[in-house]
Amino acid sequence: MSTTTRRLDGLDAARGLAVVSMLVAHLSPVGGILNVTEYLTAPLFAVVIGLSMGVQLTERRPPAGQFVLDNVQRGLVLVVLGVLLQSIYAQIVVVLPYLGVLVIVLAPVALLLHRMPVLTLGVAGALAVVGPIGADRAREAYPQLVGSWPSWALDVLRWVATGESYRLLSFLPMALGGLALASVLRRVTQPPEVYLVSGVLFGLSVAAYALGRGTADGSAAYSGTTAEVVGATLLSAAAVLASFVLVAVLRRVGAGAVLEPLLATGRLALTAYTLQVLFLALVQVLIGPRRDDSWLILGATTVVVVGGSWLLERLLGTGPLEWVVHRLRPRLPGRQDPATTRGRHAG
Repeated sequence: MSTTTRRLDGLDAARGLAVVSMLVAHLSPVGGILNVTEYLTAPLFAVVIGLSMGVQLTERRPPAGQFVLDNVQRGLVLVVLGVLLQSIYAQIVVVLPYLGVLVIVLAPVALLLHRMPVLTLGVAGALAVVGPIGADRAREAYPQLVGSWPSWALDVLRWVATGESYRLLSFLPMALGGLALASVLRRVTQPPEVYLVSGVLFGLSVAAYALGRGTADGSAAYSGTTAEVVGATLLSAAAVLASFVLVAVLRRVGAGAVLEPLLATGRLALTAYTLQVLFLALVQVLIGPRRDDSWLILGATTVVVVGGSWLLERLLGTGPLEWVVHRLRPRLPGRQDPATTRGRHAG
């Protein structure tokens, strides 16, 4: 297996890890060590989005117009699907609309910055500082806007700035961190560098959270403070590199088959997310409006999401939503479809 394929499998493993972390964050009945999923899940999705865009731009070099058009379409799909899923199940805050807005905004920014990782990190750091200020100002103005702005505009404002759990202003610097990581990904995913870099990133993440706890703003999960954004970006980057280590180690010892359900979940992440919400909505119909955080529901949902993704990929080769997104993909006239030249492991 080529280095490129291994690297893309590492991205799939990171996406799969994000999905599993999401299930634990949503459904675990206890805290303790499992609380790390509250800090990791959504930031890991954002970092992987930026990293995937960086890999695509660096290694596949798609036409600029096609790249932006693809991601605008992809982002709109995430927004529409997320709104529909939120209407079906209200016990969780569906992250898809926030990620959809991120994809739309990030695409042209990634085109400009993907060859300049130092500048990318500088922009990410600046956004981590000014983003919380912008979110606070937007929240202060929000009550005056209710009644004068249409509901769709208030939704967009929530996705961009005022969201209680998620917001573009927090996700964008995280995604830019992933974009910067893409420029050195080939060099830092090989041992021994991967162990050193992932350890340093994790240590810096812990330091960022610890320093943030000593400030008035704090560094709690979902808070969107500078310390939380920086800590979550570093933690997610470390988790991405750990995913590459996991793939390499298990394949080296001949246990690569153990990875297949996780990889399938990562490759079918949109279908996996949707399976989660639909299954939880069905559980709510069956048991009534009880809290969904229990070991039984967590175990059953994990089997449905991870097992269902693995089975769908084995039977269909892809997920139904991934198939729909590809079929809807807009194409500029006179351009070859890059999808015809790449395998299913695309990042």
